[in-house]
Amino acid sequence: MKIVLALGAALLAAAPEVRGETPAYDGRVRPVLAQHCFSCHNAKLTFGKLDLQAIRADSDPAVWDKVREKVASRKMPPPGQAALSDTDLTAVTSWIDSLLKTSSSEPEANPGRVMARRLNRTEYNNTIRDLLNVSARPADEFPVDDSGYGFDNVADVLSISPMLMEKYMAAAQRISRLAVFGETYPPKPTRLVRLLNRRSPDAADVLSGGKFGSYLPYSMRGAMYGSWTFPVDGEYEFRLRIANFRELRPPANLTPEERRQRAREMRGNEDAARKAVPPRKLVLTVDGSPVITEVVEGLANVDYDRGEFVARAPVKAGERLLRASYPELADLADPRENINPDKRRGLFVDYLEIVGPYSPSAAPPPSYRSVFVCGHDRGKHQAAQCAPRVVKSLLERAYRRPVSAAELQAKVRLVEIAQKEGDSFEEGVRLALEAVLASPDFLFRIERDAKGQAGATRPLNDYELASRLSYWLWSSMPDDQLRAEAAKGLRRPGVLEAQVRRMLVDKKSWNLVENFAAQWLQLRNLGRTKPDVAKFPTFDDELLDAMRRETSLFVETIFREDRSVLDFIDAPFTFVNGLLARHYGITGVNGEEFRRVELDGEQRSGLLTQGAILTVSSYPTRTSPPVRGKWVLENLLGAPPPPPPPDVPVLDESTNTATLSLRARLEQHRKDPSCSACHNMMDPIGFGLESYDAVGSWRTHDGKVAIDTSGVLPDGRSFQGAKDLKKILRSQSDAFARNFAEKLLTFALGRGLERYDRAALEEIVRGSAKTDYRFSSFVMGIVNSQPFLMRRAEGGKS
Repeated sequence: MKIVLALGAALLAAAPEVRGETPAYDGRVRPVLAQHCFSCHNAKLTFGKLDLQAIRADSDPAVWDKVREKVASRKMPPPGQAALSDTDLTAVTSWIDSLLKTSSSEPEANPGRVMARRLNRTEYNNTIRDLLNVSARPADEFPVDDSGYGFDNVADVLSISPMLMEKYMAAAQRISRLAVFGETYPPKPTRLVRLLNRRSPDAADVLSGGKFGSYLPYSMRGAMYGSWTFPVDGEYEFRLRIANFRELRPPANLTPEERRQRAREMRGNEDAARKAVPPRKLVLTVDGSPVITEVVEGLANVDYDRGEFVARAPVKAGERLLRASYPELADLADPRENINPDKRRGLFVDYLEIVGPYSPSAAPPPSYRSVFVCGHDRGKHQAAQCAPRVVKSLLERAYRRPVSAAELQAKVRLVEIAQKEGDSFEEGVRLALEAVLASPDFLFRIERDAKGQAGATRPLNDYELASRLSYWLWSSMPDDQLRAEAAKGLRRPGVLEAQVRRMLVDKKSWNLVENFAAQWLQLRNLGRTKPDVAKFPTFDDELLDAMRRETSLFVETIFREDRSVLDFIDAPFTFVNGLLARHYGITGVNGEEFRRVELDGEQRSGLLTQGAILTVSSYPTRTSPPVRGKWVLENLLGAPPPPPPPDVPVLDESTNTATLSLRARLEQHRKDPSCSACHNMMDPIGFGLESYDAVGSWRTHDGKVAIDTSGVLPDGRSFQGAKDLKKILRSQSDAFARNFAEKLLTFALGRGLERYDRAALEEIVRGSAKTDYRFSSFVMGIVNSQPFLMRRAEGGKS
């Protein structure tokens, strides 16, 4: 690792002599490590908690195995550093292979093992939805899941606390009642909710007590959007109130006193201002279908004192997306055109009230048919014949496997006991369902070890394999078709691949975007610390959501169109709507709907130039080349730099001036030898992205200082700007593909990868290379891999 040669030479000169090594190590391996690795992995700079300079050839084989994995996958030396020659790489890996073979008595085939996995919050909500056909999201009230290896579906970290157990019991009772009897709603039309527009970027999220609902995201363009769950099929009345504080503005070239005088003269002329603008249309949609469409300003015959609009429309029960907005305002060149001098929005939706239901449906809810599969109408069940059938259906779908006669009889007995105590048949089934939802067989995904020798391996049975597939691709339970194929045998020729390809085109595969990609790319961190609105006055929640939507649609397209995963680096297309297009400076896109646009690759292409990525890898007040460089190394190349030593000073923000660039301040920071090793890897990558500010806008200057986007990697390769940087990243296709495969396999297995997974990982990467790294080749490579198809029993060496 050729980083800071002077530092490396000084450390080597002072290095203690390590005795007792083998001739092969001393003569061939140690010189390679000395040239490439000792400058970072030494007694002073123990990056990765590893001092290679002092390690002995007969030390812990697991340490050498980790070294081999990093070197063989070319994660080390890290991208940008001088790579090992093929001869040196072979010398190091062959010596380590020989060492590991001598020291290991473990059998070659080891698929690994996964502990019993608790359903995480996403999986719980999705499973409840698909099991019972209800819209509730009970897990939203559960404690946040921990993450391991970058994902929140890793078995090792999914523990159960007493609080979570209480939440499970309460959810089981509430959801069983909802599934059997449906949502409760008032006997006559009543105001059900009032959704309010957030008044300012820092307004409270929830009203006191939560009675009327939530404040929705802040939009400078006056839009209001969110979701709400309708309790029953029926008609609902929508009462929408708008606010119109359009004000005439004094000319900008006046003195402050002249502006104040002119403002006083113009007071009371708001109607003139409203009529002077182009016609503005108000639109309320439910799941994209218009319910209210009104012109609210820009015409002489508009009554500007009228602030409330009322309409009634039929709505199906369930969670629906609501949006009330002024579509033309999405095309404002600057959203501050809708902000008055007193910082009020000139035009915005104030609140939305939902009243109802009118003429509610008397039919049982959809969940009723999902539970009572015997097909009888409410109150007409033949309990003796219906109970076993209903309970068996619930058990087998909830437990995701066939059930024993004893398991079935125990739950049927609950129905019988309820009826003997005077409850209805439906209440008895509800009681049995509550018990099912509180059972470990529902809450956990359990794969039992083979009986016999410790450490023995076995193939997963077909039901276990079906669950692995569905919870990987859908974050939910197997559907009826997958369960039916599992009953006949998923390993029959062609069946497994056919099921995987069917599942990938199902709408539930959105999970791979919403959960896998969002965690891999750190999109879940977007908005946790929002950009400083004083520094970035055109930024708001709506723009943040548009950025998130762009990246999600981009990722989904690569998955659904089965494109090469290398397109993540520089694909010449993206998705924008009017407001995001103007933020980027893209012309020809208007309105609120997202559309796919082709890019020339000069300013935008691939993930690295998307607002979500640029914002999540910045500070609230400014960009950070080290943070952006670290994001690329960690998330795209799988070579994260080690954390800084505890005594390394942070960047001195007191040197932040209008004439001293961030690059110059970082160069000063890198003069500290303890900082330079990592910053030499990270900073050049971040410099290549400096033409984008902390919210992803294109810029040529940072204050008064011209942006310099040139970079020189430690291996001597130079580039100018993001376009050149992406060419270098694309040239490292093997590193990107290996990192993608490692992330996807970790998410699929629900555990961290170990050294015995290396062969399977390399096979997945080799197979994908034959298809130019198409997404489906990674998926099928994982599906056919030993770690995915098998498991090892507890015990034995690992």
